[in-house]
Amino acid sequence: MSQAPAAPLETEPDWHAVLTVRRRLGGRWSLALVGALLILHGGGLLFGWAPTRTILGLIYPNEDDLPGIETRDMGWAAMFLIVGVILVVWTFVRLVSRRPALRADRDGLALAVRGPFRRAVTIPWSDVDSVSATTVSDDYGDVPALLIRLADPGRIGPNPWGARWIEPSTLSVSAPDWRRHPQSVADRLLGFAATGTRPPPDETGPDPTPPSATADPVVDGPSEDGSA
Repeated sequence: MSQAPAAPLETEPDWHAVLTVRRRLGGRWSLALVGALLILHGGGLLFGWAPTRTILGLIYPNEDDLPGIETRDMGWAAMFLIVGVILVVWTFVRLVSRRPALRADRDGLALAVRGPFRRAVTIPWSDVDSVSATTVSDDYGDVPALLIRLADPGRIGPNPWGARWIEPSTLSVSAPDWRRHPQSVADRLLGFAATGTRPPPDETGPDPTPPSATADPVVDGPSEDGSA
């Protein structure tokens, strides 16, 4: 796993009011397309739908050459149908839940790691130790990710959605479909963290102590008639 060096949180920020990171839609539509094809194939074999009969008629013009459907074929068809429904439903859920994957402002960092329909976890900047971008390896190859080291990992939970713990206090948030590159996100988050953790300036008000007397002391001297 290659990890970009994390900049210190004291870096002077170059930030706007709110940072919002959303996911791209391309990958979701492709999953829905694959699911629809599996539904047509599996459902057509199980229930004899017209599109499947048309395709089989083009492949086997002579009905005598049409192969019979065995029990194992019915099992495969049922599996195709179930997987296709799962993919289409999953795509629909992801499209409906158009919440940002990440949202940051001066008050804290919000991560959508609880599930598609659950509220995001908000983490104050005082609990964020470091932020960096990296590339992790999984079953699908090298995937860009955002690493967040937390002072209190209990805020997230043991099984985050769309992320995983790579160390007891370091969360790896998968970002292959983010509209922003994780490195640019990490740079912006460091600016937010530096601003959010900076103590407010001391307020200087008027001095409540009464002003001291600055006039010269009065010295008794002779009056005009010569009396003391």
